[in-house]
Amino acid sequence: MRRTTAIAMSASALVLPTASVVAAATAQAASSKTVTLTKSFTGVQGSARQWGNVEIVLVVKKTTTTNLSTHKKTVKRRITSVKVPIYPNHTDRSVFINQQALPILIQETVRAQRTAINMLSGATMTSQAFEQSLQSAILKAKAW
Repeated sequence: MRRTTAIAMSASALVLPTASVVAAATAQAASSKTVTLTKSFTGVQGSARQWGNVEIVLVVKKTTTTNLSTHKKTVKRRITSVKVPIYPNHTDRSVFINQQALPILIQETVRAQRTAINMLSGATMTSQAFEQSLQSAILKAKAW
């Protein structure tokens, strides 16, 4: 009898915290509303001087959470991907440099989530043009 009672009490002790966590999550979900949108922003073409231009397209996910009791909105924007449709590719050397540089610049942008990205040695003009276009696209995304 004691053993059965001890087992039942132990089982209920394990279930009750889980039930309260579920109830708290349900209450929080009922007290807030979340809307998620995704949009693309094209930056102006950044100049890589005589080598050409760089243009980037940011894909940004915007999550707006509204607390229904206080009507306070929280907006979070996150860069989910970066595309580079225009870049210097008129010479074999430009193609070689940009095949190396652009994936690193894209990765750095998604990681940093801002314009403060590291410049690449050997691809200085491309890096500067990329950053110009990135700044423009981020400003458009912030206005959204």
